[in-house]
Amino acid sequence: MKFIRYPQRQTLQNKTVVTIGNFDGVHLGHQALIKRVVDYAKQHNLESCVVSMQPLASQYFMGKENVPLLTPFKCKYHLIEALKVDNYCLLNFNKNLSELSALDFIQKILLKGLNAKHIIIGDDFRFGKNRVGDIALLKEHCEPKGITVAHINTVVEKENARISSSLIRKHLDNSEFDFVEQTLGRRFSILGRVSKGKQIGRTLDFPTINIKLRNRAAPINGIFCVKVKFENGKIYLGAASIGTRPTVNGKTDILEVFILDFNKQVYGQNVEVLFYHKLRNEVKFDSLSELKQKINDDVLKTRHFFKNNTKINTEPLREQ
Repeated sequence: MKFIRYPQRQTLQNKTVVTIGNFDGVHLGHQALIKRVVDYAKQHNLESCVVSMQPLASQYFMGKENVPLLTPFKCKYHLIEALKVDNYCLLNFNKNLSELSALDFIQKILLKGLNAKHIIIGDDFRFGKNRVGDIALLKEHCEPKGITVAHINTVVEKENARISSSLIRKHLDNSEFDFVEQTLGRRFSILGRVSKGKQIGRTLDFPTINIKLRNRAAPINGIFCVKVKFENGKIYLGAASIGTRPTVNGKTDILEVFILDFNKQVYGQNVEVLFYHKLRNEVKFDSLSELKQKINDDVLKTRHFFKNNTKINTEPLREQ
């Protein structure tokens, strides 16, 4: 998959089928839209192209810390790549782009930069300054030039609910991970590289792997039952914490995981943490001994959860 940041400078030579959207989560509705783009491109000997923004418009106007992402850039990139897309265009949403008119967006980005021959967008997508661009404007401007435009529902029905990124965030906030899995088409997870922390967990006899969230807002917070998947494919059970660690006066959110029956040095390795059940909210304890007692309780509850949920069919792998 070819990666493009500035299509007005790095124009595509071959004709393309283009879709545009935030694609946060790359949920089932997004997947249906992108698959349609890929299929159309193959049928008409064109190249497929997916366009999204970084930061999202909502992050630009409201602040990154106020808009939790389901899929940060690296995760979104790999999910889109897995759908066999030819080109991924990531626009830098800044002051210039926010003030770009809808007609200039069509002409400079879609037509000149991405060489669009066919455009497919979701029914709820808007673009350009003040979000005045829509399917009608696209058709009016593009079809006289021989560029066809189509739209599909970017959301699908699931248990009488429309699938959308905002709906998924709502269910994540309620820790309804099974519903989220049905709407995403995969288990909700956070990917990252294991970094060295302050090793406070080691002093409490619960050493953790630490994954920095790079100052991004996480869509969940608290203590969870999780699985940890390493690059070699091995999967382990664990108890995870996402939050600021108030008992030790932490300032920024971090993901920490105590992996059950595990004692290996894994700094620098990439892992995927998959979420299954919320145990409790993050709280500030009066002492480290009280925190240690609660972590021990969390670990016991984690073992109990996985042991008693037969639908989660994974035994912990033990490596000493």
